[in-house]
Amino acid sequence: MYYPPQTQVIALTTITRQRYLPVPGQVLVNVGDRVEPAMPVARAQLPGEYRIIDVASALGVHESEVDKYLVKGLGQQVKKGERIAVRRGLLFPRACRAPADGFIAACGGGQVLLETVSPVYEVPAHIRGRVVSLRPNYGVAIETVGALIEGVWGTGGESFGVIKVLTERADEPLEAEKLTAGFEKAVIVGGLTADRAALERATEIQARGMVLGSLDASLRALATSLPFPLIVTEGMGRIPMAAPIFDLLKKLDGSEASLSGEVSPRWGIVRPEIIIPRLGEAAPSRRDQRISPLDIGLTVRIIGQPYQGAVGVITEMPYWPEEIDSGARLKVARVDLGDEGVVSVPLANLELLIQ
Repeated sequence: MYYPPQTQVIALTTITRQRYLPVPGQVLVNVGDRVEPAMPVARAQLPGEYRIIDVASALGVHESEVDKYLVKGLGQQVKKGERIAVRRGLLFPRACRAPADGFIAACGGGQVLLETVSPVYEVPAHIRGRVVSLRPNYGVAIETVGALIEGVWGTGGESFGVIKVLTERADEPLEAEKLTAGFEKAVIVGGLTADRAALERATEIQARGMVLGSLDASLRALATSLPFPLIVTEGMGRIPMAAPIFDLLKKLDGSEASLSGEVSPRWGIVRPEIIIPRLGEAAPSRRDQRISPLDIGLTVRIIGQPYQGAVGVITEMPYWPEEIDSGARLKVARVDLGDEGVVSVPLANLELLIQ
């Protein structure tokens, strides 16, 4: 049996996401509370940074003389620009000032150790739903009912906004001319890809996010600098968005979505995702999340050339390896691509599409 990678493209399911602080803090909601994407659910004061200030050099004195010039002592609070030490008695007095808000953590050797004050860190709910569990001092788990779509690459952190599909087909590129001011603060969806002008125009209209089938590798650096999440569903190049994904986004055009461009390929794999709450719908039964082997009748997406991005159904799985175009002999599956017919694809080039 061959266990392929899996991608979830589910129109209606129960989704649970944990929203935790990186350090102990205060949880702001209770189990059973309804939350909105922008609502903070936990907050904490993060540890500050430490900065060494060379007071002796700033004043032009020997390190043994610094103590008599200090105007701020151990444990005292200072504001950015406030004087820490002053040397008077000169035509032009010399002062050493704090580079940031903070506290004097230590003094000695002609230097001062400043512990800076970090802003309060808040964790937003990110999705519309209900708090189902609480981890004291750290955060909560939030549950919602809706659609879930996983991407293959993403960047830009988290955001939320209303979905606006701006292409008629999954193989149609997103053009900058379509990004008018009427789509300000929306989550923009294009079929095939977008060029540099479209990405820059999306920034100008303050888009909340973008979802594309693919992206030219030369635009990767620009994509990582965008002020919103960008999610790619197929990969780098010019690959049309998979039909099940495009059709689902088209169906939910005008709905509010929460996007996460976070990616982690290591243990505890994190993939970019789009969550579209549909709280008016009846919650379906929980799905079995165990990894399934390839089998006849399953829907798969091809992740290698020459059919990359195509979606079809397995109709046959020959027992013996077969020779492919490169001359290698590999285990293959027959995949029905509809109008394109039935093709033989190496098992390693297949991904299970969970719908």
